[in-house]
Amino acid sequence: LQTHESHTRSNTKLTLATHLGTHVDAPFHFHADGTTVENMPLEKYMGPALLLDLRELFQGKTPISVSDLQEAGATPQDLKDQIAVLFTGWAQQESGNVRFYSDGPYLSTEGADYLAQNQVNAVAVDFPIDKHPPTPQSTMKDFPVHRLLLGQNIPLIENLINLDQLVGHKFELWALPLKLKGGDGAATRAVARIL
Repeated sequence: LQTHESHTRSNTKLTLATHLGTHVDAPFHFHADGTTVENMPLEKYMGPALLLDLRELFQGKTPISVSDLQEAGATPQDLKDQIAVLFTGWAQQESGNVRFYSDGPYLSTEGADYLAQNQVNAVAVDFPIDKHPPTPQSTMKDFPVHRLLLGQNIPLIENLINLDQLVGHKFELWALPLKLKGGDGAATRAVARIL
């Protein structure tokens, strides 16, 4: 809109969808009566996190089961009040590729229910969390994990990268979203604080 050369200052216009790049999903994304992004407690988007390293198990088109989560360290006592960070390496391998959505690993509904029952604050991922629907005209029934977690007021933090830098560390994850009135989601710059 404005440049230093013409206006002695810079002012840029930004137009973006709420679910591109690293972003958060609020319950309103899939539930008409769900909480919007600006009304979610900020504590849901920031705090202690548990990294579940699933890289050796998943390369694509594979559901992540309860036993897979448990094998990666997702015990009930470790999950409670944490941001569960599911690290498959898929984003580093396929981000920007058409295969990212069509061929990625995905969380099983049983796995999502296990995380919800163990009272996680949020679920953060580096892969498309639902099995990719067959067409752009797909309906809500094609997104069972989104519906399950968001329906229990558990926000999603999607399209994370650089998770390899957190392996072996205790950390907090901060993924505060833009405060968009009535928002179903919002961009975030997710950062980790090593403890």
